[in-house]
Amino acid sequence: MNINMLILILGIAGISFGSCSSDNSAIKIEAKSLSLEESELRKMPDFKLTYLDGKPFDSKSLEGKVLFIDFWATWCGPCLHEIPSMVEMGQKYKEYGFEVVGITVQSGDAEDIQPTIDRLNMDYHVLIGDEETMSAFGGIYGFPTNFLITKKGNIYRKFLGVYPNKAEVVEKDIRFLLGLDEKPIEDIG
Repeated sequence: MNINMLILILGIAGISFGSCSSDNSAIKIEAKSLSLEESELRKMPDFKLTYLDGKPFDSKSLEGKVLFIDFWATWCGPCLHEIPSMVEMGQKYKEYGFEVVGITVQSGDAEDIQPTIDRLNMDYHVLIGDEETMSAFGGIYGFPTNFLITKKGNIYRKFLGVYPNKAEVVEKDIRFLLGLDEKPIEDIG
């Protein structure tokens, strides 16, 4: 059974547990806290990309906010599966200083991407990614790959793939980074 068939089966069953790569190979699912000490965290790279309409975006415009950076592709079933939860969290925590940034890669041009944005009601920043930005984040080897960024602009956690309780883990982290809750220590994968 190839990975596309597996993704289809899991999607039909309503369970998404996996990730995609451009070469359709299996990718290890992981979500590890990089550190709980802000001084030990790696700085998020600055990046300048464009929205689908060509309007420029500079990551510095979101300084001081907690960010969920999502590298995704239109052809990646697990990516599409988790987008509704990101839309929900983006709306729920925006007033507290939280933003979602979707960086689409290997998905064609704006005409290819826009129907997915419309269908999934993606009301957050959706940018067209490039190799330079993927490399700056340490290389993106599968989709979705997500990064949680602290208010100070540091990478707090990296996620690769989708699994059943990922949205709960991400929400707990968001609440912690926004100062709304204490952080339980847990690693997945």
